[in-house]
Amino acid sequence: MRLPRRAAVIAGCLVLSACQPNALSQETSALTLDEHSFKQRQNAMRRFDTKDEPAVLAASSAVLQDLGFTIEEANAGSGLVVGSKMRDAVEAGQVAGQIFLVALAATAGVKTQPVWDTTQKIRIAVVTHRSADAAAVVVRVNFQRVVWNTKNQMSRIETIDDANIDQQFFDKLSQAVFLEAHQI
Repeated sequence: MRLPRRAAVIAGCLVLSACQPNALSQETSALTLDEHSFKQRQNAMRRFDTKDEPAVLAASSAVLQDLGFTIEEANAGSGLVVGSKMRDAVEAGQVAGQIFLVALAATAGVKTQPVWDTTQKIRIAVVTHRSADAAAVVVRVNFQRVVWNTKNQMSRIETIDDANIDQQFFDKLSQAVFLEAHQI
């Protein structure tokens, strides 16, 4: 009786291992960027034709403050500025769905508490570095949001991948860099 059981376990393992992609294809796919990744990187980066990296970093800080961000960290030596701002995260559809679920559970005699998102922290990281030819400064921006719910639990952390938001930031940064360069 033990032999058929062992044979079944071994056969099951072989079937499952045959369904798994081989290690080389997994490693290759993990290190290969898709078209979306390339497009996302293009949206999040801009080149400014100036050699004055500290001025671009200062302009970035000013833009963040103009947009309502509080500067949490700034390091000119590493070309980094990090800012954040708190915002409301309540969505009517999510609240209505939770209330519906509570009402449905109540009809079944189950007591439950509704939970929905309440607040969010929008974070932005701006990184600058000299271009490969040292003739310009390259700026990369990343937006993220951390969301908390009614139980004051972190419900999610996500990257904000929106080309319009990136474009708005870079439009304001371009204006600030121009004004800084011309001392206006």
